[in-house]
Parts: sequence; structure tokens; C-alpha cells
Amino acid sequence: MPRIETDDGTEVFVRDMGSGDPIVFVHGWPLNHRMFEYQYEALLDAGHRCLGVDLRGYGQSDKPYGEYSYDRFADDLRAVIDALDVEGATLAGFSMGGGTVTHYMSRHDEAGVEKLALLGAASPCLTEKPDFSEGLSDEEIDPLVEGARNDRPAMNAQFGEMLFHQMPSEEFLDWLWSLAMQASQYATATSAETFRDEDLRSDMADITVPTKICHGVNDEICPFDITAEVLHEGIDDAELVRFEDSGHGLFYEERGKLTDELLDLTR
Repeated sequence: MPRIETDDGTEVFVRDMGSGDPIVFVHGWPLNHRMFEYQYEALLDAGHRCLGVDLRGYGQSDKPYGEYSYDRFADDLRAVIDALDVEGATLAGFSMGGGTVTHYMSRHDEAGVEKLALLGAASPCLTEKPDFSEGLSDEEIDPLVEGARNDRPAMNAQFGEMLFHQMPSEEFLDWLWSLAMQASQYATATSAETFRDEDLRSDMADITVPTKICHGVNDEICPFDITAEVLHEGIDDAELVRFEDSGHGLFYEERGKLTDELLDLTR
């Protein structure tokens, strides 16, 4: 699998599978591209090329000290798309990856992308809004930052349980924990500061491609009304799909439905 060198010399890992129309996946915090394994198989069988990107600091990518901003993530994603000659892609981002892909669309003028999938997206959920009454406020994100710095294994276990409306098996939670522990402590803490502090609301107006917003109705991390509905209102040509039986973890709780929605978007 390729490792793509970015403009500051950091190497980003990409799992590049199959051929055909490309779908580029960007994972959420604090996981990596393997979280999408329940989508890969069906999409590959349908004739798609699937590219799973590990953001810097996560999975099998390099884990430097330094910047972990949405600008940095978007620029790394551009390096991947350029290096692998990706054209006409569907770009799919989950949670923090949703913030990354919306910012990519604005910062890099939608380069290489024809369609966008926002999956439990954190943009613009985790930004400063004076009327927040639900979801992860700054006061709730700060313990994640401190937990990453002081007891990351415990914090990752607690956060994993927060993802789901229908609690999966202990073995599945252990697997997610193992993905989170592949990230660096520094990246985990610093990225949490990024989605606490950065405001991506202005990016929505720059998105012109067909967009599908898939979001769990029972999401307690990025609540439906202050995330999915805001994205739906802010992005032209966007379709909002309700996942009635999911919390934040729709990639597993309603994995078949999510795959079907991605296949529908890419037709």
C-alpha cells in the first residue's frame, strides 16, 4: 500500500484497493481507515476503487509533532489525491473526517471530487455556537484533551462507548479501542483541540457537488439538529438521510444502510 509524502515530508498511509470509480474515505477521531471495513467489501464487489486514508498521527501514517489543524489535514488529503491521480471521486468523511473533507472542498476548490458524503460529520457541530444545548461543548471536549494526555487508554474506552445507540459487543469495542491506540498521544490531544476551536461554517457555501448527509438520529456526540440539519441547510444540492437506529456510530449500527446510501450516491 502506498505511503504519500506531503509537503512537509510527513508520509501518509493510504490503503488503495480495487479499481473503477474511486471513493476516498477519511476516518474520525481517534480511529483510522480500518473503521470502514464494513463498507469496503460491498463497495469493492460493486466495482469501486476504495482508498482509505490514515490522517497524520493516526493508524499507519507518520506521527510528527507539530500542526494538526484542518488546514493541515486538508493539505495532506490534497497530496494523496494528486499523487494517486484520483479524479471524479466520491469523498467520504466521518466525524472529524467530515470536517476535514468539507474544509478540503473549500480550501482546494473540490479538486478531484465529484460527490461528497458526510457521515456523522463533525462540521460544523464542534464549533463555537452561542446556543449549544446538547452535544459535546467545549467543557466536554476539554476532558478528552486531558484524558488523551493523562490516561489515553481509559479515555479511548469511554469515548468508544459514547459512539453507539445500540451497544455493540465487548469484542467490537475492544477492536475500536485498538484502532484508537494506534494513534499518537500528541495527535489525539491536539486534534481534539482543533475540533474544539476551529470554525468551519463558512466552508459550506463553497461546496457545489452533490452531497449526501448520513446521520444518526440518536447521535449524542454531534446531535442531529445542530449538525446534520445545519449542514443540510448550508450546502446546496445536499440530501439528508436519517439513520433512525443509530447514534454517532452509524458506520456499524446501520452498516448495510450506509453502504446502500454510498452506492446510491455513486451511481
